Amino acid sequence: MSRRVLLPFFALLAIAVLVPCFVGGGTRSGNGRALRAPRQATTSQSVALVQVTKENTIATAGVLGGVTGLLLGGFWIGAAGFVATSYLAKKEDDDVSTVLKGVSSASLEALNFVDYLNQKYEVSGKVGAALSGALDSTEGETSSSVKSTLGTVNGAIDSFDKDIGIRETLGGLVLAGSDLANQLATKVVELNKEYKVTDQLKSKIDEAVASSKS
Repeated sequence: MSRRVLLPFFALLAIAVLVPCFVGGGTRSGNGRALRAPRQATTSQSVALVQVTKENTIATAGVLGGVTGLLLGGFWIGAAGFVATSYLAKKEDDDVSTVLKGVSSASLEALNFVDYLNQKYEVSGKVGAALSGALDSTEGETSSSVKSTLGTVNGAIDSFDKDIGIRETLGGLVLAGSDLANQLATKVVELNKEYKVTDQLKSKIDEAVASSKS
């Protein structure tokens, strides 16, 4: 499969893995739109896997930019993409910012819709039940070994998350990284305006091109 085909998949996968860590599910607030259906008929408020707020949209734009750069050009391009999109997404009344936040918001809503369908049709539960049924119907040492391994892994993950709080920790790092990336890009822009770095580079390049032609 080509990178163009894989790119949207990995971008959405990155959102699915990272974004819920720092936004979490919760009752819909005044500034967030919730797409998941209510879990109880007695409540009038709905719960979204990811609340589509301004902060979450900006953070997701940085994640998307980083994943896109990583897939297209490697680590450094990914880092540059994360910094650039985190900076551009925070600009107000800017066409590029509007587009980035629109794509980010649409990605979050798509993720919420997928989660809503999973909740409605219990896809994950049915897959898990099918796996358990297959293991139960398979007698022998292999089946017992797989069950034991799955139980050990699940227990280790639950224990680690309980002790470390990896979801909150990872989420905090992503949000902090987005803020730092924005500050870094802002400082670079300020320094460029002060010292005319790009103008000097362009001048040197023009001189080198002219020299090579002569």
